[in-house]
Amino acid sequence: MNRRFQNEEIKCVSRQYAENELFKAVSSIGPQLESELTEFGLCSEECFMEVVELLSIIAEKGEDILPELDNIWLGKSNEYRRLSRQVERVNKDEEISKAVGIVFGFTILALDSSRHPFYRRTLPERLMQVVACHKFDGWVSTFERIFSVPLPDGWFDAFINEGLPAATPPSGKKAKTNKTKKKVESQSDTKPKTLKYYKHGNNSVLMKQRKRVDIVFDKWKEWGWIDVDTNPDDFDAFFEGEPRYCNIEWKANTTILTILLQELLQQSYIQDQTGCAAKSLVKEQFRKTANSDRTRLDDDAKEKIQITLLVLDINNPLPERHTGNANDKYDIQDAALKEIFAGQLRSTKGI
Repeated sequence: MNRRFQNEEIKCVSRQYAENELFKAVSSIGPQLESELTEFGLCSEECFMEVVELLSIIAEKGEDILPELDNIWLGKSNEYRRLSRQVERVNKDEEISKAVGIVFGFTILALDSSRHPFYRRTLPERLMQVVACHKFDGWVSTFERIFSVPLPDGWFDAFINEGLPAATPPSGKKAKTNKTKKKVESQSDTKPKTLKYYKHGNNSVLMKQRKRVDIVFDKWKEWGWIDVDTNPDDFDAFFEGEPRYCNIEWKANTTILTILLQELLQQSYIQDQTGCAAKSLVKEQFRKTANSDRTRLDDDAKEKIQITLLVLDINNPLPERHTGNANDKYDIQDAALKEIFAGQLRSTKGI
């Protein structure tokens, strides 16, 4: 922001981006947020362009943005101070922090629409940490309002791949476009396949699927199948269907891994992909040698494979706790899972 927007600039951005989903999100609550910045002010159009500028930097740098987040906040704060020298000192710092926070809030909203674990989880968490370090009065309420206006699933991924048509207000400030893939997603054909489990486009189904993957993540660690320090974002990415290394260290024997993947690939909730086979997943994703000798599986391993298959099927109910704690709704102890899946588990003889 080289200088504050004038009326013609505001009209230009408003016309250019009237149908843009992010602009609609900003505009839906922007006027209310602007009214709270009684001295500094930040209209929806100005805020939108600031968010797009930050998103463009993030898209260009990818994971390399992480060490720069604190400096981005400070740089934006200093920039706003230079633009508001007429604001009374008593409110100046508080209003500037809130203005920067609003830009960060809408940036997090956009990132949360991504299907990539780094942009959907890791980066928003780090941005929230920066905001918390510079928190302004009422910041939690402000962010709740911003997050109440969700963007379509995959919006940020489309922004990265297609860029944003440039609006050119009279000031000459343009929205940056970005035709470069993010650094964390280099040439996909050189990276191993992942399971195509998540059904993007249906948020209700997607939320249920993510919960099931979280449960499987906890169970595999508990059973000693994967390293306890496995990054949850990496594990989540294994079910995205996008080629990438997921850095999951398999600790159990490779027979369990091979047969588990064979069974998963046969499930109706795993979408077919050309060239995605259990043997290649074992070799390229987990860097192991496949072994499909089913005689080496004991009954315990067979049962746990079946539990995994049943948990990932969102049509199967999960055992519920009766503690009244909404954050601890499901009972995922082995005994509870075995009890609710009792009928289906008898089919483990077929593994």
